[in-house]
Amino acid sequence: MREIKNYISIQKLLILFFVFSMTLNASQKTTNEKISLQLKWFSSFQFAGYYMALEKGYYSDVGLDVNIIERDPSKNNIDQVIDGEADYGVADSSLLLYRARGKPVQIMASFFQHSPLVFISKKGSGIVSPFELKGKILSFQEGIDDAPLLAMMLDSKISENDYIYKPLDFTAQEFIDGKVDVISAYLGDQPYFLKEKGIDVNIINPLNYGIDLYGDNLFSTEKTLNKNPIQAKKFLNASIRGWKYALEHKEETAKILKEKYAAKSSLNHLLYEADSIEKMMIPSLIELGYTSVERFYRISEIYEYINKASKESLKVALKDLIWNSDTYKNGYLRYIDILFGVLFLFLIIITALFLISRRLKKVIEEKTSRLKEEHLMVDRYVIITTTDIKGNITYASEAFCNISGYKSNEVIKKKFTQICNKNMQDSFYEQLWNKISQRKIWKGEIKNSKKDGTYYWVYMIIEPIINNFNEHIGYRAIYQDITDKKLAQNLAITDNLTKLYNRTHLESVLKQQMAQSNRYNKYMCVVLLDIDLFKNINDNYGHQVGDIVLKEISSILQKNIRKTDTLGRWGGEEFLIITPNINAEQCYLLCEKLRVAVEAYVFENQSSVTISIGIAEFILNENSDSFIERADKAMYSSKENGRNQINIA
Repeated sequence: MREIKNYISIQKLLILFFVFSMTLNASQKTTNEKISLQLKWFSSFQFAGYYMALEKGYYSDVGLDVNIIERDPSKNNIDQVIDGEADYGVADSSLLLYRARGKPVQIMASFFQHSPLVFISKKGSGIVSPFELKGKILSFQEGIDDAPLLAMMLDSKISENDYIYKPLDFTAQEFIDGKVDVISAYLGDQPYFLKEKGIDVNIINPLNYGIDLYGDNLFSTEKTLNKNPIQAKKFLNASIRGWKYALEHKEETAKILKEKYAAKSSLNHLLYEADSIEKMMIPSLIELGYTSVERFYRISEIYEYINKASKESLKVALKDLIWNSDTYKNGYLRYIDILFGVLFLFLIIITALFLISRRLKKVIEEKTSRLKEEHLMVDRYVIITTTDIKGNITYASEAFCNISGYKSNEVIKKKFTQICNKNMQDSFYEQLWNKISQRKIWKGEIKNSKKDGTYYWVYMIIEPIINNFNEHIGYRAIYQDITDKKLAQNLAITDNLTKLYNRTHLESVLKQQMAQSNRYNKYMCVVLLDIDLFKNINDNYGHQVGDIVLKEISSILQKNIRKTDTLGRWGGEEFLIITPNINAEQCYLLCEKLRVAVEAYVFENQSSVTISIGIAEFILNENSDSFIERADKAMYSSKENGRNQINIA
């Protein structure tokens, strides 16, 4: 009888706990929160994700009432958010610069993986690259969205004293009337707008000169994000959902922008802008809103390079620049969570103590069933393999089979190395096996082959399996799929046109090789080569043919260098090759092979193309700037002496 009374008391306590929980939850539910989003420009497909999240009710679904505010050209849209005129905003990579200057902004998501900001000139002006900007009248927004343009000019040896600056009029009318030679523009907007008016333009894109910054970022202030982290996370997730819908339903989105949100562009213009924006967002390769800390380190180097901020202020700014939605939690909600956790744990203990004598068997059965379910969950969602002591696979989870394309019976008893990529060096596996055979844990990144021949990257942890008799009987490997991360990293070090290494990566490799040469007193050379008369190709046949020539020459060079050499695009039509362990005379033979191969190649629409080459042999303790400068001078000697030849510094 006493047991029954105790049981009823516990039931009452549980009911009271449930009612208390529901009351607290109900008290937190209110009408939709009113928030505002400040755009960086007028209504267009550039902000389609936010408009479609509003239109399709994604914001309302999460309890938000969002007011989207168009840009007022007389105001600074970033300062409007900082000053509290809006809760959230859209801006480019200059947010890093604002933070370096003490402004408390944080980036929530990066939607445009490439900046859409370019220079444009009229087709017949002869201004086709940054090198022709000297003495011209340039119009752009100084101090706002100008970093990629300034970096491209400075990289091309164009200083602010080399051109006449005029503030941007936002209508392109002065450009149309011929009062300015060059204006800044958005790749998906003004070129099409001018084409509709019968004006053909040249596009000078910083991306083609190794300057790759983020475009539109969603941001807010630290105060807003710290105070309302749950609101911010809901707003971000709903915005991502809106962008997905906009990109998958471009025509519907364009019509809604035109008819309901007063977009000024024509319907065809909006669809053109939609295609351009999709190329800048790369949703097929990179998750919408993904932000890379490494990319912002490169961006900080650009700001330092163009004297926008000091190295120390940028270093401080980079810390906590990117908002982590999981870092913060409302203090009140944290207190409630802890309270619920303690109460829930207390009730579980009381209930368990009361029922344990009568339900021990059932508890064991339930736990056994749960363990089976958990094993199935692990098998289904965690990438795991086990091997015997010789490396033969003894178990492969369903998750492993899903990512690799193999069936379980196809990999059982196979050697572990048979499922790895064949391009991984033997020395890599020797080091791996040497470590784990000593009962040590190995951690690292590895490239695995799928059944269909493609590959995927994983971060792997391999640990020994020890039985109850302390016998080493095999290995267990747990994998994390990092293929998307690797793709993003590769994107950050690769030239967009030629798919060779970009300048940033070349500079890094050069410093490593110079350090090796200094330490071990080894030979090395650096080669700078330039396509002869490349401007004539662009002028006579157009930039599309010029791009084809750049790609084909990249392929020729790649096929004719050594495996130990590093090749990349230095900028424009210049390429750089780092050649370790050879002196200048040996390097000359390699370069002659390259020169002959290019001269002999038959290019489409071209009778022949030649290259001029400069070689510099490394001098111990020389700095990289001097090393490159000597190769550059040697290359220009080749050009001045008639082109299609090689000179050694």
